[in-house]
Amino acid sequence: MKVNQNINTLVETALSGLDNLGFQLDAMGITSQVNRHTLIGYVMAEQKHLEGELDSIKARAVTAQVKVEKTINNVEALVNNGVDLALKPAKFVTSTLKGFVGK
Repeated sequence: MKVNQNINTLVETALSGLDNLGFQLDAMGITSQVNRHTLIGYVMAEQKHLEGELDSIKARAVTAQVKVEKTINNVEALVNNGVDLALKPAKFVTSTLKGFVGK
């Protein structure tokens, strides 16, 4: 609790200083855009920008994962087909022999 109070006091002091700086700049005719509201708006806009970037990264990761899974499935199918093709003569011989033995 004490830490939260210290943080709140520090933040309030910083924002008051920012408002004071903005007031002084406005009084000198330099700009009226330096205040806590502008800072909060900027931070919120950057937060939304960051959320968008994270969503983009997640989408790319999912796309890459789908591609990898598809490639793995294709490789498994090729291996299974290759094994079946390699064993086909042996299966043919065994089925033929079973036919002769069964008669």
